[in-house]
Amino acid sequence: MSTSALYNDQGGAETAVEAGQESTPTSSSSGAAFGLFSSDFKKNEDLKEMLESNKESLKLEAMKRVVGLIAKGKNSSELFPAVVKNVASKNIELKKLVYVYLVRYAEEQQDLALLSISTFQRALKDPNQFIRASALRVLSSIRVPIIVPIMMLAIKEAAADLSPYVRKTSAHAIQKLYSLDPEQKEQLIEVIEKLLKDKSTLVAGSVVMAFEEVCPDRID
Repeated sequence: MSTSALYNDQGGAETAVEAGQESTPTSSSSGAAFGLFSSDFKKNEDLKEMLESNKESLKLEAMKRVVGLIAKGKNSSELFPAVVKNVASKNIELKKLVYVYLVRYAEEQQDLALLSISTFQRALKDPNQFIRASALRVLSSIRVPIIVPIMMLAIKEAAADLSPYVRKTSAHAIQKLYSLDPEQKEQLIEVIEKLLKDKSTLVAGSVVMAFEEVCPDRID
């Protein structure tokens, strides 16, 4: 799978997340397992050093390798602190790859993700639709009540976005926010009603799923 296929603007984040579901390697002996661990540790240390360098080219190459590891089912979660430092990069290609990573690991690294929440909020206004959608996906993966108001505002704004890709992402985020805080139901229903009128086929399937999750008994 090519790196470019993992982060194209029309759904590369989903591809990366699906591709990155961890698989547990097996080995024929404890010695082989230790050798594999040592190799992975050294590789991660090298990548961390590249990610923390002052050269954009090294950071970009490191992120390409990291996304490649995710695609192969390798666990790269320990690189989260080094990766998230690059979330505000001016290099759009690097930023896309960082968000591919964050979408995959934000939910299991919530404390670290919270430290960058202001950056994710700014990214919701990014000119690039992939970045806007990915920022919302990362925010909705942070499962702590304190950010519910931020998530609600982000969902409402995304539902009115010019990009159907971002509007589709807002429909997915509705389900996550509802599971985190069911008391937001009435506000979420308002967003669902708006999205149900969306003429984009890209949005339709996702908003129907949100409807069935949040208000399946409504027939009006």
